[in-house]
This record gives sequence, structure tokens and C-alpha cells, in this order.
Amino acid sequence: MNIKLDGIFTMLAPLSHIGMSIGPDSYLNTVTIIDPHGKPCEVFCYTGNAWRGQLRDMGAKYLLNKLGAKLPLELFYLLFSGGAIGGTQSIDIDQGRRYRQVLPFFSIFGGGVGNQILPGKMNIGPSYPMGKEVQHLLPEELRNPEAKSWKTWTTEQSFTRKDDAKDDNLAKFLQTAQERAAITGELFTAEEKPKKEKKDAPQQMRYTQELLAAGSRLYHRITLKDFTELELGAFVSCLTQFAEAPYIGGQSRKGDGLCSLDYEMTIDGEKQDFVTVHPEKVLPSPLAAEAKKNYDRFLQDMYDNYLIENKQDLVKLMEAGVQ
Repeated sequence: MNIKLDGIFTMLAPLSHIGMSIGPDSYLNTVTIIDPHGKPCEVFCYTGNAWRGQLRDMGAKYLLNKLGAKLPLELFYLLFSGGAIGGTQSIDIDQGRRYRQVLPFFSIFGGGVGNQILPGKMNIGPSYPMGKEVQHLLPEELRNPEAKSWKTWTTEQSFTRKDDAKDDNLAKFLQTAQERAAITGELFTAEEKPKKEKKDAPQQMRYTQELLAAGSRLYHRITLKDFTELELGAFVSCLTQFAEAPYIGGQSRKGDGLCSLDYEMTIDGEKQDFVTVHPEKVLPSPLAAEAKKNYDRFLQDMYDNYLIENKQDLVKLMEAGVQ
């Protein structure tokens, strides 16, 4: 199957994706594009590399949770980071095919094994806010002639980090000089202090982040090339794992980056809904009941069963490591 997926992130919380920092302040990542009038302009970009890396991590977690396996370091890097080129192994096409057969997930993303590169089957484009600057880059049915500039969707948020060591209410939890000396044996009088005493790094500070506001929508396209049904099931597993914590960008610890995600599929020239991700749920479109059954089969009946039935061979291949 050759499939195109048109995806839209809808931000349910502000999005942080840093491109530049100046002192304590950070700013959104931007790239230069040519606007509808033929002039260069800057727009925010959530990179395809960032989303691809997150999907790879999600698929690897799903796979290893199903197998209950732990990996040698080389295989860990292969699944989560794509591996690296190096080592003594020569190019082995048969081994590459075995990796593809036993690991549909790895076949999607590809990676470096020994001194050979196994190409992946998925291309992921950048995500742009659907403002007026990028209307000509969107599918025709998504264009909005009344769209405002993406710059009106940005906001700034400032934070303060206090120095807890200066909080009297917390002083009882902090070692005194005498208590520290009892442990380290280092207690100096004023005259005995070293001339170059290390200064404590400042703990109290105020910093500001530029964010894309909640409610913003970002468009991207994914191309799936020559996919098998098992590989499609593996791709859906990435989205299933992502739905457990659907955050993109940085600062998720503060709640930033929470989103929903909608994909529309184009296959054989026809468009249909593919999958929708809401927090903690992956839902096939209600308009495509038959597609829902297929996705469930890929993920549950076919992909899960394939992992279980081939667990012994897969773990053996993993435990062998990358020579």
C-alpha cells in the first residue's frame, strides 16, 4: 500500500518548540518559506524530525511492552534512535530482510545496522500553523482565505524559580556547615577558607517562553511507501502509545503540548478518515466503520498476534545484538 496521510494537530494547551534562546528567554522555532505573494517570510515550524522521533519512541515502547524484553545497548539505540553506522559487520542483505520481517516497526523507520543503512518507509513533513502565510501549502480543502497571521497565535509566558534554600520554612531540611563537616571532614575557619571558593549557582531566576497558543492548528503530511498490513498495524501502535500521553514539543511537565490529532488517508486516489487521537484514546472515524475494523485488526488481531507468535525468534535476534 502507498498511503498519504494529511494530519492536523489541534493544540489543547500552549505549544513550546524552541528554536533560539537569548539569556533566560526562549523563542519558537521558525523557518523561512515563500508566502503566497512570492515573498520570503518566517513561520513557526514543528519539525518533521521531532514528530518522527517521538513516533519512533512510541512504537519501540509499544513493541517492548508487548514482548516484555530488555535489550542490549546496541539494540536499544537501534530501536529508539535508529542505531549508528560502524563496526565490523559487512553489508548483509539477508540479515536486513530478517530485521524487516521480524520487526515491522523497524521496517517503517529504518536505521543503521553494522555498516549498512536500512531505509525506512515513511516520510514525515514539517507541521506549520494554518495561518495566512501557508495557505498555498495546504491541501485545497483546508485553505481559508480569511486566515489570520500565525503571529497572532503566539503568546509569552513568564515563570519564576525561587531559591528554596532561602526559605526559612525549609531550613530544617538543609545541612549546616557543622553537619556537612561531620560527613566530609571539611570545616574551615574564616582564615583557612580556600582562596578560590566555588560560588553557588544562582537558583532564583525569572525566565520567559514564547508559545503557540492553545487552539492553534498545525498541518503536516506523512507518506507511507509500500506498506504491508503488519507495517500499518505497527504504525497504528505508535499512535496508540502516543494517545496515553498526547503531548508534543517541550515543557510537557508543565502541561504544555497537550493536543488532539486527526489523520485523513489518501489511498488509490480516494480520501477517507484514518484515525483520530484524543487524550488517552485512539478512535477510527465514525464515518468509516469498515476502516475501524481494519485498524483494530492490524493493531490487535494481526500485529499483536504476530508479536506473540514470533516472540522467540524476535528475542533471539535482539539478544544477538548488532555485531
